[in-house]
Amino acid sequence: MRLAGQVAVITGSSRGIGRAVALAFARRGARVVVNSRSDTDAGRSLVQSINGSGGQALYVQADVSEQGNVERLFAAAEDVFGPVDILVNNAGLTESVPILESTKDHWLRMLNLNLLSTVLCSVHAGRRMKKRGTGAIINTSSIRGLDATGREGVMAYSVAKAGVNSFTRTLAKELAPVVRVNAVLPGFVATSYMDRVDDELKESWLDEIPLRQFIAPGDLADAYVFLAEAPYLTGTLLTADAGFTLRPG
Repeated sequence: MRLAGQVAVITGSSRGIGRAVALAFARRGARVVVNSRSDTDAGRSLVQSINGSGGQALYVQADVSEQGNVERLFAAAEDVFGPVDILVNNAGLTESVPILESTKDHWLRMLNLNLLSTVLCSVHAGRRMKKRGTGAIINTSSIRGLDATGREGVMAYSVAKAGVNSFTRTLAKELAPVVRVNAVLPGFVATSYMDRVDDELKESWLDEIPLRQFIAPGDLADAYVFLAEAPYLTGTLLTADAGFTLRPG
């Protein structure tokens, strides 16, 4: 599936990884639907930038952990651009809470924003894609969802991303051969989050990364382009971590 002319909904795309994916898709001719839960100014600014550069983009504010918002997002996309060809489930949030201090509300928030949003959007898009006979779904997971790589302090997030990994592979089987479902598992990405991390901690992370680099969002976006265009891949969990998961046990 080449991206030119394709309609792509990218959740959580006003900044960070999602923003980079939206720009990468737009540069390749996709008609992009930008979405965010709350950062409306950044979302609209991104759309203006894409449209001003000759691309086609639409902004839709929606909390994709809510069923009604998901339906509204896809209805808006279809009204402007037509049927959705590609869904990128990128919406999510990390909160650092030690497990013994965690609450039910914290767990529900992490599961809703990181896992349920992916499920709701995938079900909604998957029904339409299967009926049309084509489509691709790409989920943003994390290396924290892999065995033995979950991190203390973000256990709920790690569990939610492990769920995304399992959901990706199971959905790939259920929607085959019509719809391809894959996931990108980023490691340490140079988003605005890194601006809040002190230099000592960042250096300790680099010591554990064989390539000794944090991944630029624009470089990571190439992984999403690859999965969107590769007709032979489904059920793939593409780890993009500069070698972090190669470290000795």
